[in-house]
Formats: sequence, structure tokens, C-alpha cells
Amino acid sequence: MRRLLLTSAFGIGLLLGPVQAGPRPAPRLRVIEIPDPVLVFYREKPPGTAAQQLIMNSSELPLLAKLAFLDLVKRPDVYFDGSGNRDMPGAGKESARLRLVGTYALATGKRQLAPDGRSYYVPLRQPRQRKFYVCWDNANQFRTLTASTGITPKVDFQANVLPEIDSVRALYVLRVVPPAQQGTAIR
Repeated sequence: MRRLLLTSAFGIGLLLGPVQAGPRPAPRLRVIEIPDPVLVFYREKPPGTAAQQLIMNSSELPLLAKLAFLDLVKRPDVYFDGSGNRDMPGAGKESARLRLVGTYALATGKRQLAPDGRSYYVPLRQPRQRKFYVCWDNANQFRTLTASTGITPKVDFQANVLPEIDSVRALYVLRVVPPAQQGTAIR
């Protein structure tokens, strides 16, 4: 029996990989380019309540009127706007000097009505290196925005607008941290 338990534990360890204690592991990043990025303030068709900030190429905007929310966010060319400041993967000088931040600061111009008639979008400036960074984030960070009567969505911590999704492709850009803010004390 003991041998069976040890063999099972070893097999599960091989399937799941090593379990590490300590701080959250650094994100695995994928670098992409989006030729004409837009930030979409998405509002789901009633009776749905989803409201999210999505990023896509402007040529994909017609999909907003054609696809249901969960079908839309499962597409590989639709991303969630990254939330918070994330550590760069790896160790060393670069990881202390650079942070991953959401794309909202790149928004330019006025909000325009999207093809679905409910959502709005604004063009995004290209990042300096013309690269965006995709990171798989826990969907719990994105489940609480729900549509309100105004343009700005409200936060509802009881809502789960992503019931079938555990993780999302979140989009980030690099931000250089000023020398005075580098280090572990200020994030």
C-alpha cells in the first residue's frame, strides 16, 4: 500500500510539475504585435451583465456585434487589458527596472461607439517597441465588472461574468520604473 501511495504521489508530481513555496512565480510572457490596436469598453447585450476592457485589432471590431461575450473572449486575437503592475520575469537589473502595466495609458482620442451599439472603443498608441506582452492571468481579477446604467461599469464582487473561464490572456506593456521607485519597497 505504501509503495502504491509513493508511486501515485510521484506520478502526480510528474504530471503537475514541481510545486514551489514562496512568492508568486514570475509570469510567462509571449510577445505580440497588433497593427492597429483598440481598447474596447465592452458591454454585453442584455440580459447579460459583463463589462470589460478588451483589446483587439481594429479590424476585429465587427465581431462585437456577431459573437456572444464568452465566444468573443475565447478567440486568440482578443485580449483583456492587464490589471495592476506585474513583475518582469527573471532576476537581475532588468527585472528591477521594468514593470508590466496595463495598456490604458496608451489610449488616444475620444470614445467612439462600437459596431454592436452598446460598447465604446478608443484607438491605442503603439508602445515604443511596438510590442505587447501577453500573460495568462487568473480570471478572478476580471470577473467583477458588471454593466451599470451609465457608461462606466460598476464593480460587483458577487458577480461572475466569466463562469466558464479560469484564466485570461491579459495584455501588458513595459514601463520603465524611475530610479527612485526601484526596489522592493515601492511597487
